[in-house]
Parts: sequence; structure tokens; C-alpha cells
Amino acid sequence: MNIILYETQNIIDATKEQIYLQGKTHTGKRAKPRRGQVFNCHLGVGVGSEFQKKRPCIVISNTVNNINTSIVVVAPMTHTKRDYPAFIPVKHCNDAGLLLLDGYADLSAIRAVSSYRLAGLICELTKENMKEIDIAIARHLDIMHHYNTITKVLDDKQVYIEKLIGVLTTLREIVNVETNDELINTVSILANQSDARNYEK
Repeated sequence: MNIILYETQNIIDATKEQIYLQGKTHTGKRAKPRRGQVFNCHLGVGVGSEFQKKRPCIVISNTVNNINTSIVVVAPMTHTKRDYPAFIPVKHCNDAGLLLLDGYADLSAIRAVSSYRLAGLICELTKENMKEIDIAIARHLDIMHHYNTITKVLDDKQVYIEKLIGVLTTLREIVNVETNDELINTVSILANQSDARNYEK
């Protein structure tokens, strides 16, 4: 068996880091990140193409979970561009225009880690970024058809709501009122008058 020196050194360094991180667990002081925040994360030694060492990672597990447990799910960042659906470009600047994050979120490499591995907050991504990430996760985990089904249902309901709004607008114009409450009152009065006439008959 051949022993590759630099790989052996990497394992030794990772072991020292693991001892340090394990020591942090005894302090009880851990990160309680919100979903969408980006932290430097100590990933340790990887096997094959796994991400390793310290690198920016996006927190993708929900905030309630992150606060109440010490395990969070993260997606590592990379500067390597690949034309895969699971790779999403991410760029974030602070209010002063300083670039804080620039690279690609690799949603094919999401993993659960201890929150003690999170070393420091870098930034918090926008809702638009997180929406793109959510879609990429759904594609990678082959649950995109569920996402598409839900989106279609929502779109159909929106079309139906717009039709109802159009009907209400037309009815308000017919009975010459401005609000839906006035329309309801007018319809109620007309219905009561109709009931009264039917009763008299």
C-alpha cells in the first residue's frame, strides 16, 4: 500500500481540527443560524470529490431546526463553474457595495453538519437567491415535479381569483357602489325584499 505524504498530513491536520471542534461542544456555545445565512464551515477531510477544509456554506435547513438542534444542513460554495442544474451562481455585496461572496452554490453536495463547525457569519442571502437555491435542490433531489404541481395549482387559483375580482368589479358598477361591503349589503337588502314578496304571495 502506497502512503501519499500530503494526504497523510491533511488527515493529521483534520484530526487536530476535529479535536478542537469537539472541545467546542463542551462549552455549549454554538451558532444558531437562520436559513439563508452563509458561514465559514470546517468540513474536515473529504473522500474523493467531497468538499473539505474550511469554506463558505449556505444554511438551507429551517431556522426553527437550527435554533433547537445542533445539526444544520448546508450547501458548500465553490468557485468552479459547472453547467449542472445543481450549480447556482451566488453574489452578495454589503450596503456599501463591498463584495462579500462570489461563487456557486453546489446543491449536489448538501450535507448535515454540527453547528459547532460554523466558524463565522459572512452574509445573509436574498429571498431571490434562496428561491433559486430551493428550485435547484428540488431538481437535484428529483422532487421538482411536486414543486411544478404546486406552482400550477397556485397559478390556476390566481387566475380564478382574478376572474372573481372581475365579476365583483362588474357587479359594483351595476349596483353603483364602490366597495365590496356595500355590494354585500345591497345584495342582502335585495334578497330580503325578494323573500318578503315571495312570502306575501
